[in-house]
Amino acid sequence: MHPRMVDAVSFDAFGTIIDTGRDALIRVSTAVVEDNAAPVEPERFLEAWDRYFFAQDLEEFLLLAEVTEDSLERAFADFGIDADPRPYVEMLEREWQRSKPFPEVRGVLSALDGMRCAVVSNADDAFLRGILERSGLRFDVVVTSESAQCYKPRPRIFEMALEGLGLRPDRVVHVGDSLQADVAGAARLGMRTIWVNRAGLARGPGDPRPDFVVRDLQEVPRIVGKAGSTIAPGLNG
Repeated sequence: MHPRMVDAVSFDAFGTIIDTGRDALIRVSTAVVEDNAAPVEPERFLEAWDRYFFAQDLEEFLLLAEVTEDSLERAFADFGIDADPRPYVEMLEREWQRSKPFPEVRGVLSALDGMRCAVVSNADDAFLRGILERSGLRFDVVVTSESAQCYKPRPRIFEMALEGLGLRPDRVVHVGDSLQADVAGAARLGMRTIWVNRAGLARGPGDPRPDFVVRDLQEVPRIVGKAGSTIAPGLNG
């Protein structure tokens, strides 16, 4: 592979730079089950909740909080739970508000000093910006699903990041933990991609193929090189 010049890096937020983990979802699911004496294990309830969340028809844009409430309400119906989902949506948001950056993030951003960096996230605008501000993380461009009125992997959210950076797709590398939302979405526009595979998952034969695979973000500066450098060859995943 021939090295290619890059001028910027875009990052997914949750699961890539912000450590949300599944624990928050389990805690909310446990509260739902215990509060309502539901005849289901929290893990099974969460499976149903997840299924409805990711099956949302997003042709008409909804805020992430609205999608969460709607999917939670559908999961309630499956298990005969007669309750208002909004307090549990608020509980989940409080859990997420306490989220912090992964340990390596500050060092990685420092190592990328001189290279423009963006965040491209499926998140409500004020919610994400609040977390970034409290964490002391600053980016040149922040694009959310709310600001783009669509969710990754749709092209518009990545296009807005490229417009904000003032760069062509081949001058930007996108880093994310989702093969579908991040890798497939960014690659479709011609961006190079780095898959952050923290859990050591196996990529299936039908899954999108990233240009690079890393276990955490520490390798990112070496892969992209520092300011205005080249993508290092030979690190394909």
